[in-house]
Amino acid sequence: MERGTGFGTGRKFAELDFHSVRLEERFVRAMETFYKRPDKTIWEASEDRAEASD
Repeated sequence: MERGTGFGTGRKFAELDFHSVRLEERFVRAMETFYKRPDKTIWEASEDRAEASD
């Protein structure tokens, strides 16, 4: 897996394998969101409710 931006998720999670590209991309997006706003809850850190509960 070689995706992601922000805090280097492509490198940090390079060996991640959920056997689903969609789930891997979703995981990386979630980690990037939490990295940007670590002091917030999942709901507050997410851009919208759909992202938080997706």
